[in-house]
Amino acid sequence: MSDRGSVAPLVAGYLALILLAAFGALAVGAGLIAGHRIQGVADFAVLYSHDRAVVAGIPEVSALRRELQYFLSRARSAQSLEIVVAEIAAADEVSELRLCARYREVLFGIDSYLICKNSRAKSYLVP
Repeated sequence: MSDRGSVAPLVAGYLALILLAAFGALAVGAGLIAGHRIQGVADFAVLYSHDRAVVAGIPEVSALRRELQYFLSRARSAQSLEIVVAEIAAADEVSELRLCARYREVLFGIDSYLICKNSRAKSYLVP
């Protein structure tokens, strides 16, 4: 009997495993980058809106919504997002934003999956 055979299936299997691991790592990295980008936009948007809508330490909801729309339409950081949900609300001196979006062009021109992030801003009155 001869133990001769081809190592091609073994090499092909190892190559497939390496490629699968590499693409998996790229996908995870792209997802993390997209999540951080969306969180950053949410943080800036709520701070911008809150700062411009506060009267005597209490944010006005109509002004919050108006300023949020202005920020999302003008900010360069928000231009790379496909925004699906942007809900802002106020309770006493706190503004809360829920932003759900997809980050465009994450990996090979493919959009990220839908990512939702929350952000808050609070007014502090200094005597």
